[in-house]
Amino acid sequence: MPHCTAPVVRASLFMPGRVINQTDVIKAETFMSNLQVYNTLTGKKEPFAPQHGKRVLMYACGPTVYDLSHLGHARMSIVWDVVQRYLRFSGYDVTYVRNITDVEDKIINRAKQLNVSPEQVAREFTYTFWQDMHMLNVQPPDFEPRATEFIERMIDFAKELIANGKAYVSQGDVYFDVASFKEYGKLGKKDVEDLLVGAREQVRSQDELAARKKSPVDFALWKSAPETEHGWQSPWSWGRPGWHLECSTMTKHVLGETIDIHAGGEDLVFPHHENEIAQSESLHGKPLAKYWLHNSFVQVSSEKMSKSLGNFSTIQDLLKIFSPDTIRLFVLQTHYRHPIDFTIESLNSTKTAMGRLLRASSHAAANDANGAGTACAIDGPAIGENVLAHLRSSLRIDTADSLDPVNDETTRQFRTDFQEAMDNDFNTAIATSKLFGLADKIFQEKDEAKRNGYAVVLGQYSKLLGLTLQDTRRTVDSNTGQQVLDFVLDLRQHARSKKDYETSDRIRQELGQLGISVMDSQGGGDWEIS
Repeated sequence: MPHCTAPVVRASLFMPGRVINQTDVIKAETFMSNLQVYNTLTGKKEPFAPQHGKRVLMYACGPTVYDLSHLGHARMSIVWDVVQRYLRFSGYDVTYVRNITDVEDKIINRAKQLNVSPEQVAREFTYTFWQDMHMLNVQPPDFEPRATEFIERMIDFAKELIANGKAYVSQGDVYFDVASFKEYGKLGKKDVEDLLVGAREQVRSQDELAARKKSPVDFALWKSAPETEHGWQSPWSWGRPGWHLECSTMTKHVLGETIDIHAGGEDLVFPHHENEIAQSESLHGKPLAKYWLHNSFVQVSSEKMSKSLGNFSTIQDLLKIFSPDTIRLFVLQTHYRHPIDFTIESLNSTKTAMGRLLRASSHAAANDANGAGTACAIDGPAIGENVLAHLRSSLRIDTADSLDPVNDETTRQFRTDFQEAMDNDFNTAIATSKLFGLADKIFQEKDEAKRNGYAVVLGQYSKLLGLTLQDTRRTVDSNTGQQVLDFVLDLRQHARSKKDYETSDRIRQELGQLGISVMDSQGGGDWEIS
């Protein structure tokens, strides 16, 4: 594992007043591309045609920060990171927003378990999420609003829905009246009558709410709570907003009433995104988003990876064994709409495949200005360095021509194939296979100048997918390092048992030179970093 510096700790990237002006984007020029995307709303692949020419307004649902992030979170973040990277590469002017849910029942329950405030829980796991994303080379979004920054605006949103007859107050709660929105269920392809049957089967929860809700399928916009619990004052009660309300509110106030892309995991299709549509479209009378994109799950033994099932591997644990590039490649070798089966064996296979790309990219000149993986791009700036300069560099928009210093038949065909794959609903599975095809060309090419040029192209298009190609082939991860040290100490103990004190003393001295102090004890050699 390479040593990479910790990310700069950030406050929310949402700044009140910095809101997209949709009257400006209407004037954008017509922009054409070959990109097609699968739209969950229509259930088919469609040509990508944003509302305002080349201007793209994109919103992705971010994490609920109550625990460490796992590989499922990594997949969602990496996928939408690659989407926004490719859109920029394709010439689009992208404004990318990813939210942080920092108020939710799971956060409050976790705070009670830890005997700390919900704010402390949310703050801690927001920071660890940022660190995980930084290590995985996930670029920061243009805006990253947090739910707690929008409580007053959520209250105003609910007030307007009540005034329009789309929501009602009941015993201090506020519920959205699903019957008032005739298109409810259009995203998740649900029938309200079927939902009513399913809701009635949830006997306990519905019995508890029967006195409050007009219909079992109505969902909460505001939930009352005892004043001893974490919450805010509203016109209806002390409490907190319903989960679905935050994204509708933040989308409206950061991007506008209608956006181009709304993205998230497929588990959010229903009810979360369905409820967002109902709230927003009832209030504004226009579509919330033109395209709805959803990534599939990461599975363990055909079960969804999740904290509740206890079958998740945290990003931090995986990074102790595998490089960030290996994890990214593992995610991108499967199309985002298909499930990934997670095993350590599959990650080890990806690690081996990553070695092929690293060997091929090593043919690029060591200090090439185009950067074929020679710098630790995942490190980022240390605290005190010019952070803005680093961000401008990492977000630099390249064109196909600028990424190809060779421009011969091999690289032109590679570029065409790569872009056709990505234009086909961001098919990174095929795009990564093209990287390996170019790597094979590098291994076969006899002309050194061409070989080096191909390696530069490989590095540039890998960078487009967020792969740094930092060479970790001779970097020992902490787990392997521990095993090597244990082996050396066993050898020393064996030498001592044979009274080979010259060898045992030499091992001890050599380890001492490395800063490892060995202390002999009855059970063997204990050690510590001196």
